[in-house]
Amino acid sequence: MGKGAMCHAWDRHGLKMGFEFKVSREQLRKALSPSFWLDHCWPASRKYCFSLLFIAVICAKILHIYSHLKSLPVPQLLIWGPTFFLQDVLCILITFALCANFESRWLRAIAALVVIPASLGISGLSAANISFYVATGAEIHWRQAHNFHGDKAAVKTLLTGLTGLFIVEILFIGAAWFSTPHLFNFIKGIVGVLKSVLPKAWRREKQSPILKSYEQVAPEDWEEDRTASDSSLIAKEPGQIPQETRRSIWLQALVFGCTAFVVILRCLRPTNASYNFLSATVIITPFDKSQPQTQTSVRLPKLSGDYSWLGNHTALAAPPVFDWLPQEKLAGFTDWYEDANHTARVHYDPAHDPLHISNLENEVLESLRKSLQGGSVNIKHVLLLKLESTRADVFPLRKESWFGDMIQKSFHNGKLPAEVEDRLANLTPTAERLTGTSSGFNGNKTVQPYGGFHATNAYTADTFTLKSILATVCGIDPLVVDFNREYLHHIYQPCLPHVLEALNAQFNQTEKATEKHNYTSWPWRTMWMQSITDDYDNQNLLTPALGFQDVVTDLNITRDLEKAGGPMPDKYNFWGYPERELSGYYRRAIEAAEEKKERLFISHLTGITHHPWDTPHQEYEEMISHGPWGKNKKVNRYLNTLGVADKWLAELLNVLEETGVANETLVVMVGDHGISLPENSGVTPYDNPHVASFHVPLVFAHPQLPTIEINSRVSSKQILPTILDLLSESGSLDDQAKKVVKDLLPLYEGQSMIRPAIPEKDGKQDWQFSVMNTGGTWLAMRSAAKPYRLIIPLISDVEWRFSNVEIDPHEVDALQDFNLLNLMEMVSREHGEEAVQWINDAAHVTKWWVEENWRRYEYVP
Repeated sequence: MGKGAMCHAWDRHGLKMGFEFKVSREQLRKALSPSFWLDHCWPASRKYCFSLLFIAVICAKILHIYSHLKSLPVPQLLIWGPTFFLQDVLCILITFALCANFESRWLRAIAALVVIPASLGISGLSAANISFYVATGAEIHWRQAHNFHGDKAAVKTLLTGLTGLFIVEILFIGAAWFSTPHLFNFIKGIVGVLKSVLPKAWRREKQSPILKSYEQVAPEDWEEDRTASDSSLIAKEPGQIPQETRRSIWLQALVFGCTAFVVILRCLRPTNASYNFLSATVIITPFDKSQPQTQTSVRLPKLSGDYSWLGNHTALAAPPVFDWLPQEKLAGFTDWYEDANHTARVHYDPAHDPLHISNLENEVLESLRKSLQGGSVNIKHVLLLKLESTRADVFPLRKESWFGDMIQKSFHNGKLPAEVEDRLANLTPTAERLTGTSSGFNGNKTVQPYGGFHATNAYTADTFTLKSILATVCGIDPLVVDFNREYLHHIYQPCLPHVLEALNAQFNQTEKATEKHNYTSWPWRTMWMQSITDDYDNQNLLTPALGFQDVVTDLNITRDLEKAGGPMPDKYNFWGYPERELSGYYRRAIEAAEEKKERLFISHLTGITHHPWDTPHQEYEEMISHGPWGKNKKVNRYLNTLGVADKWLAELLNVLEETGVANETLVVMVGDHGISLPENSGVTPYDNPHVASFHVPLVFAHPQLPTIEINSRVSSKQILPTILDLLSESGSLDDQAKKVVKDLLPLYEGQSMIRPAIPEKDGKQDWQFSVMNTGGTWLAMRSAAKPYRLIIPLISDVEWRFSNVEIDPHEVDALQDFNLLNLMEMVSREHGEEAVQWINDAAHVTKWWVEENWRRYEYVP
């Protein structure tokens, strides 16, 4: 077989290659040599590699523009849209040039070393972005990925998306197979037309090679070489223009005209960060580190109004003097002690905070006053549960909700089958009991409430789990940077474990704590529990920074079970064990505390409701009719894990009953964040501004409290001051501990939820911020006084977003734009000038707040 003939079939179609099965050792050696691959296999595969890269780049750009279609006015998109593809076209043309059939072996080697990895890598990046968008509803922010933490839990989380990536990559590979060599020839034709209109002096005509008589040349290569000179070989009669020439002239005019139009359009295109963002190609973006992930400030256009009351003010000042602070430094109270250089520190002072509104001067809510002041509410122990990925309308799952409506509509005629309605009616009975709210399935059955108050309009302070934990346990806003970095900086308020340790320092533990009924003088013990791994994003370093004394994770469970012998329970997935494995730890902790006369504060993160929603033994019941694209299958998995989580809460309440402390234990439950699965298929709150990612359940449960609802707009960072206020007002602290709490309580930013909320005071609104997963891309904010939400970009390549959740509670018609002024114009037309003024205020407040947030954490961007 001649050298030239071996790859002819492949060269024609891009991949097909014929081999003889009977080869000599010498032939095999030659076939495996680098020169053979450079001389034959690269020339044969170059067009396929080009097709693969072409398809990946164009698909990535189409997705990029599609995902931001609502962010540009239609006229702008139509005018400047063609210019968004210029970077992609340039990269494709460079690749086309590298895929030429070079005569020099060295040039072929260089081209192959560049194009093959590029085509495989770019197709992989494009496939990853597309599969990620399908799964989450958001693109990958590649600059954010530069800060990705490579711990095992994070890597395993990424691996859950491999199936989608492989599917998209296979589609790319198949599309490239069928489009080879057509895409290459198409681009070659375009390039040929552009070359033909250049002045002759600029062109380099390719001469037909002088062929040796014994060489075999691929027909396509011969066609390539002679195409340019065919027209000169055709004799033309004077004054006669062949039809082919007329077509050629029109083609030249069309191609050159379109190209010139787009280039001129690009030169005329205004300077606009959104245009630059939409123009970025997938080849460059993942490797572009030219812009920091977080800016030095929120960028605002010139807006009207006097905001000098914000200016350069800061809420940091000299900390107040407390006569109860011991000489030995208390963790969490470093601001009250001199640093190593004997320099006084500063601390957050609400009197200097231009945004702070306190409601501590208000009386306790009338519906709670009698119970708290009558002495019937004893709070010996406190449990604080963070409910993973739990949105407000699934605690309990309600028939009259967006989620419930979606389930009903999935069935024929919108009618639930009897067996499905029975399953849904029994899915979250514990949540019904804790909130005093019926699910509505199988009729509005009577619910026997547990006791306590339920905040129906609560938003999380952060949609990233670890930052959400910090906000709740410490009563502060998280640090506005990507991922868990708070433990590396100054956590600017004492967290609840720190406060309880300060209470422990107030009395001699050998005195008073001798009688069981005198629990108010017992020392506190703080514990953190979860049945899943704490390896994710350095959580194992955050937990001790929050002040917890004891920690239980999946590692403790594994070690203790191995010591005990017997069969090991199955982990439900890579995160860890089902929550029921913590039942024994709770029981032993409570029994030991009662024996030692200690009070417990246990904080606990659930895990079963985290994506990908695996259940123990992978057991699932059908609760929704499966529709196309697998969305309803995800919904069904999520619903099943909600049922598992609800059973765990029932088991935990039984532990409290069986250990005799149910009537003396305050159980606080709050979602770390929600998910927008039924609205837009979002399986994670990552870069997801939808309101469903923020609206979470919040319950303070105690059998001796009346069952009430709090409908005020509240934030999860108000949990800490509310717990301290409850301990104080219920008489669950001795006099000295009560004095400490009375001194500390006014220092926290959030209002107490057991007192009437003050949404607005002296023209100043109660602004509530939510740092968005993962922290450095967007901020979400609302105020307690108005029904509006504003999403604020921290980087230039995401949009401003506005909604009125009073008239559009599920944000079906949220407005968004890369330009704030454009957004305000749209809001003015649809919502009026009051909403525009609110946006103006919110934007200025946020600009000040971000810089102040960094000052409080002693963080330098």
